[in-house]
Amino acid sequence: MDIFGPVSNPDSTLTDGTLTCTYGDLPPLFGQIDAVLHQAGVGIQDPIVVECDNSLPTAIVLLALLSQGYSVLPIPQGLRSTLDNAPDGPAVIPHFCQHILTPNSKDPAGNPVDLGQVSQLFDVIPNPTAQAGERLGDRGHQKLYMRTSGSTGTPKVVMHSHNGLAANVQACVERLHLTADDRIALPVPLFHMYGLGAGFLPGIKAGASIDLQQGANLLRYLQREQHFNPNVAFLTPIFCETLLKGRRSDRPYRMTVAAGDRVREDTFGPYESRFGCLVKLYGSTEMGALTASSPLEPASDRLQSVGHPMADVEMRLVSSDQLTPEDVAKGIGELWCRRQAGFEGYLDWHGQPLDLGQWDGEGWFCTKDLGRLWPDGRVEVLGRCDHSVNRDGLLVFFADVERALMSLAAVESAVVVSKGESQRGKNLTAYCIPAQGQSPLVADLRRSCFEVLPNRAVPDHIVILDNLPLLANGKVDRQQLIHRVNTPG
Repeated sequence: MDIFGPVSNPDSTLTDGTLTCTYGDLPPLFGQIDAVLHQAGVGIQDPIVVECDNSLPTAIVLLALLSQGYSVLPIPQGLRSTLDNAPDGPAVIPHFCQHILTPNSKDPAGNPVDLGQVSQLFDVIPNPTAQAGERLGDRGHQKLYMRTSGSTGTPKVVMHSHNGLAANVQACVERLHLTADDRIALPVPLFHMYGLGAGFLPGIKAGASIDLQQGANLLRYLQREQHFNPNVAFLTPIFCETLLKGRRSDRPYRMTVAAGDRVREDTFGPYESRFGCLVKLYGSTEMGALTASSPLEPASDRLQSVGHPMADVEMRLVSSDQLTPEDVAKGIGELWCRRQAGFEGYLDWHGQPLDLGQWDGEGWFCTKDLGRLWPDGRVEVLGRCDHSVNRDGLLVFFADVERALMSLAAVESAVVVSKGESQRGKNLTAYCIPAQGQSPLVADLRRSCFEVLPNRAVPDHIVILDNLPLLANGKVDRQQLIHRVNTPG
């Protein structure tokens, strides 16, 4: 895979706040890494698991593997300890991956690793759950494998070709107008398609300088911002809200890209006025970045939609059984997409193809999102199909209920899930985080809901929490919240 673009500044830098290198340092490192892997018995046809954090050694290793044509599966760092602590438990790493590679930020003495000593940059061990004789053939040649977030409770492996990934990367460079003059803050994880395929690799392709941030909180982000001076940031909507609420001074960026969840309307305007252009990007692990606004578009267009489809993407609406005639009349439907640079299929833990019924036989893929298509081609995403339910014969979007709850002065944030049945249909449970200095009573919140929501959309249960559980990619862990629901039988 050709990871560098035609205009690459050899003096542009990659840093994680401790270690720094230039683009000019990378090609010699790639060759040395390939030699170390060869000596360790790792073949070009052997899929490699890479335990990823947002460190410079991880970034260098990923770039080396992709540029040399290895097949790679990025996962959160720490799964090796899971294997060590529960050797007889369920496999957390696919059996078809033969090796586990763990980048090192520190040497055995605890000092920052010397980038010139490639043998210190990573450790390689055999995958103890690999099954002898399992070879993938063409399914193991120049692939990027991604574990899904598991938000449905059933993790699986998504398979991309290097060529498809490269096309996706180039689409992001062009739509977001990334250049070698950009300085990118990247606190979103490299093991996630947003962080890797929409942020990191497009930044590399454009020749931009990149600040990799591990586990960024507000204080750490602001400290790194002062040192690195970024003009572009790739963030989650939740972190955008954290900046908006926790930062006292305004600070303009050329562009902030937000993806992974919906950007609240009451966040968009204040964020733009304080920090500059906010661009929404919409995609998936399977299809990469499907749509995005351009930073050149007016704010009114960027507020109302997630932009136009990428050049190689087609979008259409398909009717759904859960939609009412009223919903259809509003132009709402299931979003389906088709693109040449999309994923090649799902694999099970043995590397065998999985058919999950999301293809229609003509290349169209069901995103499992509900949305609208605007006359000018822009896309509006309303929410996940499984983030809406029928109550009193009408569709209720969780996002609408969450937005209404967060309009209450006593509520900082809210997440709605459904489990079980109620008198109105599917049960709704809302988890609320109180606003600072507020101690709301459940009864008062529910009473207020009747003033801001139609009766069918008022949650059956409200639970007050100190904080919301998050997945490693920054999204709310809805499965954990669903498991907490206690509805009467």
